[in-house]
Amino acid sequence: MRAQFAAGIGWGDAKQALFEKINTEIAPFRARYEHLMANPKELEEILQMGAEKARRHSRKQLDKARRAIGIRPLAKLKII
Repeated sequence: MRAQFAAGIGWGDAKQALFEKINTEIAPFRARYEHLMANPKELEEILQMGAEKARRHSRKQLDKARRAIGIRPLAKLKII
């Protein structure tokens, strides 16, 4: 691009080259997005798997925090 500017490329041509570069780079992501939008069941499955993974991680972190500050699970408390 530097050489093209030195040779006298115009801003319009530079913007078009930039657009083409960006468009080429994001094309696979756009295709994946369009595929998922056309297949909501597949998208829902992916989201549910992500939610389960997040729950597993957050449970571990929450349990660790509870132990650190001394909060015991309610099921283990002895009621007098």
